[in-house]
Amino acid sequence: MSKNALSAVVTRADALYRDYRLGAVSEWKARTGGLAIGYMPIYVPCEILDAQGVLPVGLMGGRDDLEIIKGDAYYQSYICHIPRSTIELGLNGSLDALDGVLFPAICDVIRNLSGMWQMLFPTKFVRYLDVPQNFDPAVGGAFWRRELEDLSAGLTERGARPYDAEALRASIARYNTQRRLVRDLYALRRDQPWKVPTSELYVMLRASLVLPVEEGTAMFAEYLQLVSSDDSRRPLDQARVLLTGSFCEQPPLGLIKTLERSGCY
Repeated sequence: MSKNALSAVVTRADALYRDYRLGAVSEWKARTGGLAIGYMPIYVPCEILDAQGVLPVGLMGGRDDLEIIKGDAYYQSYICHIPRSTIELGLNGSLDALDGVLFPAICDVIRNLSGMWQMLFPTKFVRYLDVPQNFDPAVGGAFWRRELEDLSAGLTERGARPYDAEALRASIARYNTQRRLVRDLYALRRDQPWKVPTSELYVMLRASLVLPVEEGTAMFAEYLQLVSSDDSRRPLDQARVLLTGSFCEQPPLGLIKTLERSGCY
């Protein structure tokens, strides 16, 4: 029974990871009537969105199976895959379920992408989310507070619930619970890598980007319980390897699986 349950959890996560059309997001919107706002998953305060009844949807560009045609008309071919594939997904209708997109200050290219998005999708909520460079609370702290207040007000204008301090505290608690589970999964993978294949953990993490935080947390908790109690996953004589690369570009899932099948943790 546990093997079937584990397979079902991983299969669902893999399906969410592969769904360019964001079917789970459309279902959530139909069920709740809420806003869904895409974001690139660095430096974005998802807790504020969640506290105001908005579904944060993490975007990491397209996979290696996405052919980029229209995207190359907006960026030079040597620009990284993320902005070119994100433009492709926007123009081919894959991101139509989103009511807007937040573009954090990752790099100059993403700053340009936010401007392109405003021109291409003028009816959508689009915001470039800048981050402070000065960490003095009186300078950078005041700047960041204003950024977050402006973001919150903009969401309210679009139909989100108004800001509420208690709702924000509750959201922070929900996200902290999820972060603890992710740390627990990484700790288990570090100590017993045969229990948590990277290929499985990767699709779990990617799937959580399109789910409400409480659903993602429940998925992580179920997976952690199932793999921890699965005695059929035994240690193998495999080498531990560490991969390094671009901090944003995502590796092909097939590459991760190939490395594991070739005898690597």
